[in-house]
Amino acid sequence: MHVVLVVPGGFDASGRERVIPALLWLAEGLAEHHRVTVVALGQEREARRFALVGATVRTVPAEARGPHRLARQIARGIVAVGAEGRPDVVHGLWASVTGLVAVTAARRYRVPSLVHVAGGELVAMPDIAYGGALGRGGRLIAAGGLKGADHVTVATQWMAAHVRARRYRVDDVVPLGVDTERFRPADAPLRPGGGGGLVHVGSLNGVKDQVTLLKAFATVQRARPGVTLDIAGVDTTDGATRRLAAQLGVADAVRFHGFVPSDDLVALVQGASLHVLSSRHDAGPVAVLEAAACGVPTVGTAVGHVADLAAADPPGAVAVPIRHADELAVAILAVLDDEPRRVALAAAARAFALAHDRRATVARFDAAYRQLLARR
Repeated sequence: MHVVLVVPGGFDASGRERVIPALLWLAEGLAEHHRVTVVALGQEREARRFALVGATVRTVPAEARGPHRLARQIARGIVAVGAEGRPDVVHGLWASVTGLVAVTAARRYRVPSLVHVAGGELVAMPDIAYGGALGRGGRLIAAGGLKGADHVTVATQWMAAHVRARRYRVDDVVPLGVDTERFRPADAPLRPGGGGGLVHVGSLNGVKDQVTLLKAFATVQRARPGVTLDIAGVDTTDGATRRLAAQLGVADAVRFHGFVPSDDLVALVQGASLHVLSSRHDAGPVAVLEAAACGVPTVGTAVGHVADLAAADPPGAVAVPIRHADELAVAILAVLDDEPRRVALAAAARAFALAHDRRATVARFDAAYRQLLARR
């Protein structure tokens, strides 16, 4: 089978910089059984073709200037879908331009299409200029992909409710699983009482809401002066997050690591007692599953996997309302002060991560491809 994945970047020839690990794992797993072409939109300034993780990657640059820039990029994306030969199925990751390209190209070649809603495609948060639904164009693009797809998936039950609330269908919930051979518990367990600090993985930006994270941590630090916070992620705030840490008096207890490659991230997560998520919106935060696979539970805002795991029986996370720093701090302290509860949360979270690892993701999408082809 020739599978074409249409993605918004995340595939760099280095395999290490500017990559989205969950997408690499998906492509690599599919390539074990199928011929895989990846069409990466907008990541490179020039059109390129290279091999990575067993797949052929074709980059489609963003149009820098001139009228109808987006239309031209979409047209070139559609051509790129068939550049390695006629596809059997076209899969758009994100219901944005990638989803629209996938659906339109699939119609051109008369093959099935899938769209995975993976982020804020249907969200509008004007105060932080976040979300695909901020403008009419973004709403129309998402509608074109979601209405035209033969199969629509999301990563979490929380996201399924979010999509259905906007009157789009969801055919399946497929978490983007992690590499549980790489992300696994440390060989030496933490000391009783946790023993590690807090870790947060995510780009520094408005939707990840590190403002709430740092305010909560300041409260935690006052109650537990020895607790530290490691933050891994690219800073898009021009240093504002660091300045806030200084203003809150916690700069000495917060370590900003910047971008951390997936291989190096493992040790950082393994050494923590808790992973903390502060996002205002997160469809299926892979960082939660990476931490879970390492035996580190998450305390965070009620989005994505945090909401799902907190509602599970037994629970595998603790969820609080978004933008509530005080409640986030109380929840963090409650788990740090209750080691049996922390261990139980970790066990439930790890069980979920193992059951929904990267191989499970590949198997679920592979089954969906075959079912769609059988219908055709």
